[in-house]
Formats: sequence, structure tokens, C-alpha cells
Amino acid sequence: MGILIKKISDILHKMEAQKRSCQNCKGEFVIEPNDFGFYEKINVPPPTFCPECRRIRRWAWRNYMSLYNHKCELCDKSVVSIYSPNSPIKIYCNKCWWSDKWDAKSYGTGYDFSKTFFSQFKELINKVPHMAVVNDDGIASLNCEYTHDWWFSKNCYMTFSGWHTENVMYSYFILSGKDIMDCVNLFTKSEFMYECLRCSTSYRLKYAQYSKSCVDSIFIFDCTNCSNCLMCVGLRSKKYYFKNKKYTKEEYEKILEGYKLDTFSGVEKAKKEFTTFSLNIPRRYVMTLQIVNSTGDNLSTSKNSKFAFIGKNLENCRYIDHCADDKDSFDLTTTGEVSECYECVVGDHSQLNLFGLFSVKSQDIRYCQHCHNCKHCFGCVGLRNANYCIFNKQYTKEEYEELVPKIIEQMNNMPYVDKVGNQYKYGEFYPIELSPFGYNETYAPELEPLSKEEALERGYNWQDNIQKTKNKETILPADIPDSINDISDSILNEILKCIECERNYKIIPNELIFYQKMKIPIPRKCFYCRYIDRIKKRNPLKLWHRKCMCNKTNHPDHLDIRCPSEFETSYAPERPEIIYCEKCYQKEVY
Repeated sequence: MGILIKKISDILHKMEAQKRSCQNCKGEFVIEPNDFGFYEKINVPPPTFCPECRRIRRWAWRNYMSLYNHKCELCDKSVVSIYSPNSPIKIYCNKCWWSDKWDAKSYGTGYDFSKTFFSQFKELINKVPHMAVVNDDGIASLNCEYTHDWWFSKNCYMTFSGWHTENVMYSYFILSGKDIMDCVNLFTKSEFMYECLRCSTSYRLKYAQYSKSCVDSIFIFDCTNCSNCLMCVGLRSKKYYFKNKKYTKEEYEKILEGYKLDTFSGVEKAKKEFTTFSLNIPRRYVMTLQIVNSTGDNLSTSKNSKFAFIGKNLENCRYIDHCADDKDSFDLTTTGEVSECYECVVGDHSQLNLFGLFSVKSQDIRYCQHCHNCKHCFGCVGLRNANYCIFNKQYTKEEYEELVPKIIEQMNNMPYVDKVGNQYKYGEFYPIELSPFGYNETYAPELEPLSKEEALERGYNWQDNIQKTKNKETILPADIPDSINDISDSILNEILKCIECERNYKIIPNELIFYQKMKIPIPRKCFYCRYIDRIKKRNPLKLWHRKCMCNKTNHPDHLDIRCPSEFETSYAPERPEIIYCEKCYQKEVY
């Protein structure tokens, strides 16, 4: 009876929210009752890092968009790779990696109980060949060599994280679409999109943000079912509007023509004007659509998901970002169509993928990297169609089930300790200091900016030789014709110079065709600086507690007083935007 009472007490204890101290940043975080239920379900201990530190740790294991010239170590072919030439990682071109010319099991080794798990796993990572860039097997995609984490697509260039696309260039996290350039976070099929952020089911948009089902519009924010709109915010089902005012077709076209958006000078002037105008229009506290019992931002058609950012079709998820079609999962980054997964980076089409990195179409795998279509594997790298493997070594079902608990026990009794004293027992994602990438090659600096000195002090890697060229330009920015109408094919032979970072870049044929068709001037910044500009327009992956800023007296919910509503928003308190609660926002929009 005493034992039974203790068990009940333990259960009740778990059902209460608990405050914990993050062992990394020392900040306080809360583990909710539902969180404990999830950890118990997948049989992992509660985290010792706070959600923010966990997110940074995952992103530090993913090269964001740095590419290098490299050679396949199997066929000696020149390839583009996410691993720098000075990296210890052995790389194969994608054709060789997916071939039968090698077997990852040949690198298998027995587990050494005298060493920590993570130190041994690092050795295995450095031995097993990796794909030069992580893409599908070359059957589903065509002409996508200059892409990373890109699947089921064709004719794409310098794009990162996405699938089911065609003719996409210089973009990130595009889940479907065609003829897209310089865009971020497009979730549902769109066509002919330029410099767009978090738009869906739209056609021929330029410089648009958080808009859906819109056509032939330029400089719009939070618009739905609109067409032929210029510099508009928060409109619904409107046509021929300029700065939220109605005009005739002829008047609108005259206004549009006056901005000369085929010129670089005209676009730069319009950008500043639109920014100033948009700040005067109240904004919804979060950009969500059809969500139930969920918190986060840039979230659609989801339910029972908390602290979720930039996702769609999520159910019972927590602490995730850049994800789609996930269910019953915590702590995911750029992952789609998974269930019961935890601390994963790109674990698509998987179930019970715990602490996985680019391991897809797998079930019941733990601490596996770049494994595909695997089941019941622990601490493996580069396996395909494998079952019951540990450190790439084959075991029987019985041997596997006997050995894994012993390794977990050893991980708890002999944890890896990083340079700043953090302990990594079973249940922790990989230490940042073991990442094959420099901290500055990853997305992590967007979440926690660090100088080289600060990164090295923490034991992180730093990449001093990010591949780029400077001082090779054949044409100066001032000498590029202002209008796209004055650009000839000779621009394809020129080397340009970024006005921001001075990096050299080129215009490729498909890119020029797109600019000419869409009447877009030649960019004066390189792809990387253009991307940074877009990211600055996106809110951070965190929430602040704020009050509604509406003080209008004609709203039925707060007559004669300022709106008392409070909420969690991704707009920091010091931001200049006017932020409304849901009811006040709906009153203004509709």
C-alpha cells in the first residue's frame, strides 16, 4: 500500500507545473503538466536546458546557407557542399552517397563503456561519409545541385529547406510553389513571387508580407483576397486600392506608373514610404489562422500547440519552429509529417525519432544522423534501410534491446561535460561544441548573436574561411542601369559588388528572365544581404506579455476606456508598431 501511495504521489507531483533553472543560461523556465506527460510517454527525462537554449542548440548543428566548393571523396567529382574544405567531415556527392558503392555499416564499431557517449559519437560522425548537401536521392529532384534540405523539386538554385517547388531561387523554407525568388516562409502553392514573406496561395506579388490569396499587388501587409493593391495594410477583398483608399482602375494605374518600380531608385523610395505608412495601421498581436488552443506566431490550421513558430497543420506540439504537418512532438526544427518526435532537426516522415539530425522516414531511432528508412537504431550515422544497429554495428533484436538500456545508464553515470560545465546525460541533444559547423555558419546567431571571441570562449567552432570573393567586380553598383528595361544580356557576363558587404555576385540567366518578366530592377545586394533584410522584417521566435494598444471608444468591448485585453505576442514592447488584440483588430479590419 505504501508503494502504491508513493506512486500516486509521484503522479500528482508530475501533474503540477514546475519551475526549473536552465543549466546553460541559468534562467528560469517552466515545465507544464502536459510536458511531463509527453516525456513520460516517449521515456525521456525532462529537459535541463530552457526552450530557447534548446532551440539555439539545435540550430547550431545545421549549416544555414553557406556553400563551399569541395570534392567527392569517392569519385573525385567537384561538388558544392555545406562542409568547408577544412572540415573533418568526409563528403560524397549525392549520386555516390545514395549508391551501392559503399556501406555505412562498414564503419560500425562496438560501444566503449570507458568513454562518454558523445565523444564516441563525434568520432563516428567524422568517419562516416556525409552527403555534400542534404537532398533527396536525385530521382525526385532535377537540376537542384545548389540547394540544401531541398526535396521533390526542379530547376532551383541557392534555395534552402523546402519541397515540391519549381524555378525557385534565393529563398528559404518554401513548401510549394513555382517561379519564386528572394522569398521566405511560403507555405501554400504560389507563383511569381518576389521579396515575399509568409504569403500563401497568391500570384504575382512583389514586396508582400503575411498576405494570402492575393493577385498583382505590390507592397502589401496582412491582406487577404485582394488584387491590384499598392502600399496597403490589413485589407480584405479589395481591388484597386492605394494606401488603403479606393481608386478607379485608371487612377490606380496612373499612381502605380508614377512610382517607377521598374527602377532601383523607385523601389528604394517606395520601400521607405511603405514602411512609414504601415506603422500607422494597427496590427494583430499574432499572425495566425484557424488555430485552436495554441500559442506562438506565424501559425496556421493548428490545435493544442504551444510556443510554435512558423508552422502549419500542427497538433499537440510544443517548442517548434519551421515545421508542417507534425503531431504529438516537442522541440523540432524544420521538420514535417512526424509524430512522437523530440529534439529533432529535419526528421521528416518519422515516428519516435529522438535527437535526430537529417534522419527521415524512420521509426524508433535515437541519436541518429543522416539515417534514412531505419528502425530501432541508436547512435548511428549514414545508415539506410537498417534495423537494430548501434554505432553502425548490426545486432540481433535481443542483443539490441539488452545493450541500449546499458548505454543509457552509462550516459547518465558518465555524462559528457562541455567547456562551460554543462552535463549531457541521456535526453540531451548534441553539445554545440561538437558541431561540425562554425557557429557563424548556422542560424544560431540569429537567435543569440555572439562574437568570435565569445563563441570560442564557450568552446564553439568558428569558421574564418566562409567562401566568398571580393574585389573581382567588373561593374560598379553606380554603373548598373537604374531600370530593368535598360538591362541587356551583357549583365550575365558581369561580376557585381554588394553595396552592403562588398561580396561579389552574379546574375544568372533564369534570374534575369524573372526580373524582366516581373519588371524588377537588378538587385544591388548579394543574396545573403538580401536575406538578412527579409529576416529583419520577421518577428523573433519568442513571446512577450503585452496589453492591447487600442484606445478607441467605439469598440463595444471597451466603451470609454482603453482595451483591457492582455496577450502573448512576438512584438517586443520597444517596437514601434501599434498592436491590437483579436477583437479590436477584427473591428478595425472588418
